[in-house]
Amino acid sequence: MASHPARSDTCDMEYDHQHGGVSTRRFRIWVQGRLDEGFSRGLTGIDQEDMPAGTMLSGALLDQSQLHSTLDLLRNLGIEVVRFEVDPPGAPRP
Repeated sequence: MASHPARSDTCDMEYDHQHGGVSTRRFRIWVQGRLDEGFSRGLTGIDQEDMPAGTMLSGALLDQSQLHSTLDLLRNLGIEVVRFEVDPPGAPRP
């Protein structure tokens, strides 16, 4: 299994959350195939959009645990994740 280099911003979401900052970041997850029309209704804050080659799930995250929980759910359901992106951190909010 290939090792992936650590990204310098991987802890930013959790640091901001743990230190009282509200720093949500947008994410997008592309999965193989079409998901049932109502799949994302049970997932708070996650939108679903059919794409030419599958389905895109998107939303806002407060911390990495939300991202990992969503990815774990997809894996446990046997849904193949093709790609995911998390927007870089923005400017700190007051």
